[in-house]
Amino acid sequence: MNKLSIIIPVYNVEKYIGRCIESCLKQDIPLDDYELLIVDDGSLDKSMDVVRRYAQQYQNIRMFQQSNAGPSIARNRGIREAQGEYIWFIDSDDDIKENSLKMLLDKAYDKAVDILCFDINIIENGEVTQTYPHYSDKEGIIYDGKTYFYEIAMPQSACVAFFRKSFLVENNLTFIPGISHEDYEFTPKAYCLAKKITYTPLAAYNYWVRPGSRQTSVTEESRLKKAKDMLYICDSLYAFMNKNLQKGSGAYQVMVGKINFAFSQSLRNHTKGSPSLSDYKEKPYYPLNISYEGDKRNRFKYRLVNFSIPIYLLMHKIMKQ
Repeated sequence: MNKLSIIIPVYNVEKYIGRCIESCLKQDIPLDDYELLIVDDGSLDKSMDVVRRYAQQYQNIRMFQQSNAGPSIARNRGIREAQGEYIWFIDSDDDIKENSLKMLLDKAYDKAVDILCFDINIIENGEVTQTYPHYSDKEGIIYDGKTYFYEIAMPQSACVAFFRKSFLVENNLTFIPGISHEDYEFTPKAYCLAKKITYTPLAAYNYWVRPGSRQTSVTEESRLKKAKDMLYICDSLYAFMNKNLQKGSGAYQVMVGKINFAFSQSLRNHTKGSPSLSDYKEKPYYPLNISYEGDKRNRFKYRLVNFSIPIYLLMHKIMKQ
């Protein structure tokens, strides 16, 4: 078995996929120790022509194709096909730190963890503008998942961690097909279910902010999808929380905060075709539980949501103008 499977969904990224693959190949471990699983999600450009050129040169690249179904299904295909003990999800328009795999794998194997977390660089216009979370005092500490989830504020991205494949399979952890912001639903569950997690303050992942990306483009269609998807994520996290977390525990408190945030994000994107306001009010987690919210701004925002959703939407509209 390989030590690591890097899963890269690809959809219309011919300008960026070469950079991504190059970064994965400029590493300090033998090619036999890891593989690149590149899943074409029905690209219409020349992305896969670029991939094929690399695959012809490097024996650790495997390609898979599917009709356009979204990154969740592409990642799930990668999980099924992975031959590595650990899995790293990488987006095709991002890249990773050169010569980082040996150190990361050494730490994952040395600690025998289900999840190894690390830092992320935010890159805008070719320059690193932020590196986070960077907890230098937390390096190497072994946590159980629920304690980690409570004590360590990690990014939502699934790209800033190695996941042991057997851990994902045993817990049936996959990405929900068809939704956007799928990491927001997947990552909290994974953290809470892990028996052993550790963190290292290495900025191993480079997230490139680019105009027109799924995260930065805003259309009425994308707003509608986000409104629906974030509400679906609320439902999923709420069901998971009640089944797996002790009420009032640290992990429970954090999950309540994530549900509150997702609920407010759904409302912020409310548009024609979104769930009705009565649908929001009928959710079992509404009114929002703000007893665990320490941030004054969030407490005010969620109080306003609880007092009147129409007034909250009006205030949000005014603030955007």
